[in-house]
This record gives sequence, structure tokens and C-alpha cells, in this order.
Amino acid sequence: MVIIMNKKRIITLIAVITLILALGGTTAAGYMAANKYKTNLDYSYKRALNDLNGCVDNIATTLNKAVYANTATEQNGLAAKLMREASVAKSAIAALPVTGNSLDKVSKFITQVGDFSMSLSTKVSARQKITDEEYKTMQELEKYARTLQASLQNVQPSLDTVAATAAVEKTADDFTDFPSLIYDGPFSDHIGREKPKLIEGKTAILQGNAQNTAADFLKLTQDKLTHTQDTEGGLPTYNFTANSGVIRISVTKSGGYVSTMQNTRDVTAENLSYQDASKKARAFLDSRDIVNMKESYYVINDGICTLNYAYMQGDVICYPDLVKVSVALDNGEIVGFNATGYIMNHTKRSLTAKITADKAQESVSSHLKVKKRGLALIPTPGLNEVLCYEFLCSGQDNEQVLVYINAATGFEEQILILQISDNGVLTK
Repeated sequence: MVIIMNKKRIITLIAVITLILALGGTTAAGYMAANKYKTNLDYSYKRALNDLNGCVDNIATTLNKAVYANTATEQNGLAAKLMREASVAKSAIAALPVTGNSLDKVSKFITQVGDFSMSLSTKVSARQKITDEEYKTMQELEKYARTLQASLQNVQPSLDTVAATAAVEKTADDFTDFPSLIYDGPFSDHIGREKPKLIEGKTAILQGNAQNTAADFLKLTQDKLTHTQDTEGGLPTYNFTANSGVIRISVTKSGGYVSTMQNTRDVTAENLSYQDASKKARAFLDSRDIVNMKESYYVINDGICTLNYAYMQGDVICYPDLVKVSVALDNGEIVGFNATGYIMNHTKRSLTAKITADKAQESVSSHLKVKKRGLALIPTPGLNEVLCYEFLCSGQDNEQVLVYINAATGFEEQILILQISDNGVLTK
């Protein structure tokens, strides 16, 4: 009888332990699931906030450009972009962790931008002119977009609804001035051609010949270079390193052109000016027999001045044919070279304008004063190229604006706002 009771107790004990383990496992699983849900939710909120930030910034920039748009094609394009950005912004607002009416002001502003853009698109499509009052409205909307974007910079996504609501309420009410985001020179990243034009049909070279080319470019003997893993894909290259990997250089397998070089050493001081760097970069290009290149834009970052050069075919600046040169401002050494854009896009082109510069200038907004003009080849979003007249203009508050008028049709192709500071000349 005692033995039977012991067995029952043992069985009961096992059952209890099993239940405890099962409950513990369920609790742990539940905790893990809750934690995963919290992480996913946090990510969703951060993404929504980032999307809203990007949309508001794009809205401000597009409104800025819209003031200077003067042909139906460009005006409709900018209006369509504003409508798209407003739509995405609304979706982002809906995903933010807020309650009540804390986002009413922001939502109202985004809605106004979308509605205003749609009305402009309808008006332009009907071949009606945009009025001075409507241009003034654009400027006012741009100011609100910029102040809203500034406040959004200070909002951190939170799963605490009360905290999130308070942050957004502050964003809706606390507007301050803030500089717009700027980007690296017009057309600088337009290198995604299907086939590199410069080396099309060129003879493939041996790895040893490529190593000699790289050594000559670096002014080193070829034994100072180490061959590393090659790059395939759209632009196959032989790759080499020097100085224990501090220097990396690539040479195209067809034609044997140096496509990139980077010296990753630390730059510890800024002893030279932009003007000094420009002279160093020009001397470097000349010494490598890289000719007919015109300097366009530059940026200074972490003690390095990077200058953009575009190829000149006659009197036409060809922006797709881009070369970048980076100069260390401590001693003037060339620490970066990138000719990928040039290799991908350069070819002999037939470039003839069908309309005169005077005719093209008629398409420039009366809100702008033309200071300089010339011919320019620019890339299009569809990976094509178009010959334009490039007009450097001054706008409101002496703002520097580049307007590109199609040299065949007279329509606006692009508007860029110049950002000029001690750290460079960039565009947005």
C-alpha cells in the first residue's frame, strides 16, 4: 500500500512539473511573441516617421522649383510629384502612434498641398496660366513645409501613445527655420547604363597589363601592387591594392582604363583651400592626360575636397561624362578618383540645337533673372540624354537657380537650386 502511494505521488509530481514546464514555455513563447510584436511595431513607426520626413522635404524642394517652372510640361510634372508626395505623406501619418486630433494641423497642410497641386495640374492642362497669387501661394506652402520638416527632425517614434502624441503636438505648433537637404551636384550619380559606352568594342587586356596601368597611374612600380578579387557585372575590372591595403585601384578589363582609385589614409588637418584643391586636381588630370574636362561642383567633407568634372564636347558640357577627383586638404595629395560615369557614358555625339538661345530663354520664368547661358547635355530619368540650354539665374532673395530648356522643343527639362557655402557648391 505504501509503495502504491509513493508511485501515485511520483506520477502526480511528474504531472505538476510537466504542467509548470508547459506553462513556463507558453509564458516564454508569449513573451518572445510580444517582444517581436513590439520590435516590429517600433520599426513600423520609425519607417513611417522617416517616410513623412522625406515627403515633407521633397514637398518643400518641389514647391521651390515650381515657382520657377514656366512651361506646361515642367509645371505638370512638378504638380504630379507634389500629389504623389502628399499621398505618401498621408499614409505615413496614418501609421504614426498618435491619438486624438494632434495631427490635424499636419494632415490639413498635407491635404492642402495635394489639393492645390491637383488644381494647378488641371489648370495647366487646360492651357491656362498660373497667376501671381498662385505663385505666392507656392512660396507660402514651401515656408510651412520647411518649418514642419524642421520640427519633425526632433520627433522620436515611441510606443508610448501619450509621449508620441505630445511629440507630434509640439511638431505641429513649434515651427522654426531649417536649411533644406542638399545633394551632390546635378546628374553626378547617373551612371547606370546597361553597357559602358567608352569601352564598348575595346580589346580585353591581361591582368599583368592592367597592373602596369594601375602602377603607372599611382606613380609606383608594379611590384608594389597586389592583385585582389576581380569585379564582374556591368563593368568588369581588375582590382589591386597598395600600401598594405590603404590604396585600392580598379582597371577595366576591356580597354584598360582606371575606373576608381581610393586612398583611405586619415586626413588630419585642413591646411589648403578649395582654390588650392582645384589647382591640385587640375594638375592631376593633366598629368594623366585626362583632357577637355570642365569643373562644375565641389564639396568639402572631413578634410577632403571632392571636385566634379564633366566632359566638354566643343561648347557643350556633357554632364553624364563625369569624373570625380578628391584632394586631401592637409597636403594636397590626390586621395580619390572616380571615372565610372565617364566610362559608362562617354561617346562621340551629334549635338545640334534646333532652337536659338534667345528662343529657349523665352521659356525661363519671369521670376528669374538670367545671368549666364550655354549648351549642356543632361541625363533623363529614363536613362536617355537630352541637349538643353543651361541658364544660370538669380531668383528670390538672390537664390541661384539652374534652368534647363530643351534645345529642340523649348520645354523645361530640369530646375536645380544651387546651394553655395564654405563647404561647397551643390544642388537640390
